[in-house]
Amino acid sequence: MDPAVVPSACQAAGIDPAEVLGTRMVGGGCVNEGLKVRTRGGDIFLKWNADVGHRFFRVEAEGLQALAASGAVRTPAVLACSREADTVAWILLEWIEEAVPGDESWRRLGRQLATLHRCSEGDGRHGWHSNNVIGSLPQPNRWTEDWGDFWAEQRIRPLARALATRGALSTRQLATIEKAADRAAALLTPAAKADGPSLLHGDLWSGNVLFARGRDGRRGGAAEPVLIDPAVYIGHREVDLAMTRLFGGFPRAFYRGYDEVWPRRPGHEHRRPAYELYPLLVHARLFGGSYVAAAVRAAQAIL
Repeated sequence: MDPAVVPSACQAAGIDPAEVLGTRMVGGGCVNEGLKVRTRGGDIFLKWNADVGHRFFRVEAEGLQALAASGAVRTPAVLACSREADTVAWILLEWIEEAVPGDESWRRLGRQLATLHRCSEGDGRHGWHSNNVIGSLPQPNRWTEDWGDFWAEQRIRPLARALATRGALSTRQLATIEKAADRAAALLTPAAKADGPSLLHGDLWSGNVLFARGRDGRRGGAAEPVLIDPAVYIGHREVDLAMTRLFGGFPRAFYRGYDEVWPRRPGHEHRRPAYELYPLLVHARLFGGSYVAAAVRAAQAIL
């Protein structure tokens, strides 16, 4: 890491670099590096990536702020983002002191997510104000009236065709996924119309949920859910719900809490493979391996 990153980030956030007491490497997610920065005023979290442009973290900041503005969920406060003069892209965030969640914490997260999904904008359309990213991949978000069209054309086909171009999908596998995309309108649109558009986290797997100690620092009581690393847009709520079943999954208490606020619509299990297909394609593009076969199986389950 460029040694200028820490003082530059602190100065951008109005923190005197002389107040820094020490740093420690921590996890930064699947594609970034992370650093816990101890200051006299408290701990902060610095995340950086030498292989991306500055907009990469700006759209993350926008997503975190959009979720927080809903009033439904907690996200880490955004303290500052890198500027064009910085040699490395970074984002500086509130440090979250983690706690171990119990059933009540997961149930609370479910209730909060259902409340978030009641939030929307865009006059009934699906998309977002700008394109953003999921993982390190670009995520197009052109406003679209028809949800099935949005899912097929802005989520499934671009990734499947990119994988085929790179030789990761055979012609036959690509054809299977293309047929699954064709099914999206008939399969997904009726439930999406009945529910209406929702504000989505967009990348809601277990690694993007933290549980924090109470803000007063006490260890007792239920840990507070905190959402991180979003890929925000307006879409059908089952996108988030389907992803909670992948990559480790969420416990039953989460779904009990969700259904208390907004019960899941009948048929959601039948639609789930269509929504799992997108994150599986993302992982196939980023990591390869078994994710390619998993994406093809999800596509076959739709047909």
